[in-house]
Amino acid sequence: MAENFDHKRKYLLYFIPICLVMAVVQIVRAIGGNDRSWVYVFEWPFFAIFIFYMYWKLGQPQPDWDDSDDPKREVD
Repeated sequence: MAENFDHKRKYLLYFIPICLVMAVVQIVRAIGGNDRSWVYVFEWPFFAIFIFYMYWKLGQPQPDWDDSDDPKREVD
């Protein structure tokens, strides 16, 4: 299952250049006079950074879950 996950996870990296291109498009629109585009100028690079962070975070090894020290609860 981990092999399929890593294979699918690499597709996240395709969205980073798309976000950066969209940031450039919004810069051109903002300089052209569209005031609302200034928000998107900062939003698209934020999305690219977030996608890279999630790509990195999902690639980190996960510790095994150990609940042996947890008290057992009784179900009423």
